Amino acid sequence: MGPLYVDINDLIPHLGFPIITIGDVVAFHFETAGVSPNVSIIDQLTKREPIDFPPPFQNIDFHIEVKNPPGVLTDELVHAINQSLNDHDGPSQILVIGEEDLATLPAIMLAPLESSIIYGQPDLGMVHILVTSDAKRDAWNLLSQFDGDLDSVFSMITQSDL
Repeated sequence: MGPLYVDINDLIPHLGFPIITIGDVVAFHFETAGVSPNVSIIDQLTKREPIDFPPPFQNIDFHIEVKNPPGVLTDELVHAINQSLNDHDGPSQILVIGEEDLATLPAIMLAPLESSIIYGQPDLGMVHILVTSDAKRDAWNLLSQFDGDLDSVFSMITQSDL
């Protein structure tokens, strides 16, 4: 969905605001580089195995734990992303009990235009998505193929956002 970066220092000049990271390894790279995302979404796993480094960003203003099974997007996760983006000024962390892999799609839908969403591509690097109207439409098109009640989950999104 976006360009792939191996070195965070190559990515930093291209970041928009707010910054949303998805994945523990990505969050770890940001913390190591001294860049604090506005929202970090982690599950304390990498490649579905427990990680061996501490949870990133111990110094956060808002922390929430949500359940989200693998291969699923729960209302709980989507609303936590929305809350983190809209109700808190400082850094937020969402700890997913389950799997955070699909969080990229609702993050694109809920983030303001020109936001940066960065997620990990295992063994390859970090993918950077600059949120645009086209990116939102692409995310919506992918989400519309999911089973479930999208209108309920995304009640906070209007058609004008697409």
